[in-house]
Amino acid sequence: MSNAVTYRLAREDDLSAMRLIQSKALYDLVVTRSGRPPSAITITDEPSSEMGHLLRTDPKLAWLAIEDGLPIGLSVGFVRDELWFLADLFVLPEAHGKGIGSELLRRCSAAGDARGARIRAVASSHDLGAQTLYISAGMVPRFPLYGIEGAARALAELPKTRLSAKEAINSIGPIRPSRAWIRKLGDLDATIWGRRRDGDHRFWLDECGLHCLAITDPSGLVAYAYYSSFASKPPWDGELCRIGPVAAKTAGRQLSLLRAIGELLGSHAGARVEFRVPGVNMMVLSALLGAGFRIDHIGHFMTSRSFGRFDRYLPSGGTLL
Repeated sequence: MSNAVTYRLAREDDLSAMRLIQSKALYDLVVTRSGRPPSAITITDEPSSEMGHLLRTDPKLAWLAIEDGLPIGLSVGFVRDELWFLADLFVLPEAHGKGIGSELLRRCSAAGDARGARIRAVASSHDLGAQTLYISAGMVPRFPLYGIEGAARALAELPKTRLSAKEAINSIGPIRPSRAWIRKLGDLDATIWGRRRDGDHRFWLDECGLHCLAITDPSGLVAYAYYSSFASKPPWDGELCRIGPVAAKTAGRQLSLLRAIGELLGSHAGARVEFRVPGVNMMVLSALLGAGFRIDHIGHFMTSRSFGRFDRYLPSGGTLL
């Protein structure tokens, strides 16, 4: 007879078990239930650096469900100012139907409330059961999130947007990790997101070694874009280069940064990129589809209250937003 399911806070030595739960749950969703080829998801216990980052920054928002001494489910979240974001919620397929996901969500969101969070948000998959669970927690769909894939060289062919005389006086260049640049990135996040996340920028620049391009003008930083390359240590699986997050004070500058990334990556024969595009970001979405990029999957951005300017933002992914 199985023991009752118990719950405890996750630790860094749980990261391998957590990654295994995540990959098995994604395999069930993407391959078993959605009919994608088995190569679409790799089942692995390689620790996720993103999960590790959140365990260090928000240790009381990471929970494990345990049955017969073994982890069978997890929830991981973070709080940035008044925003609570559910980064991960996964339960092994064989443990579905026991209310484990609901309890993991309750514990993670309650920890966010205790930190002063007033807004709840999640980047949900297309799974209707997951969306039902999030709606019951007060989060409703705001717009679709499109997973986009395509050839890196096609980015260099994106249309140029008409810029005002003031916007035309700018320069594009790389960002190097420094206290001054982290502060500038946080300032731009406060404009686009409504809140800072300086620690996440340090994680992307230092631990992950991602590249970051910035547009500056006489007023300072006006746009940034992260991307991985073949020399990066991305915190995700797959051979595709990942673009995101991207943030800009005006929507057109997003395309300027994407074209610049295309010029940098397009020299690699066969290089391909992937990123998520909010459905409200019509400038980027329509430009990409017009350039031959394809929609790989669709999720939903769900929140308890609207926030941010997602018409000029591309998420980093589902975990760190």
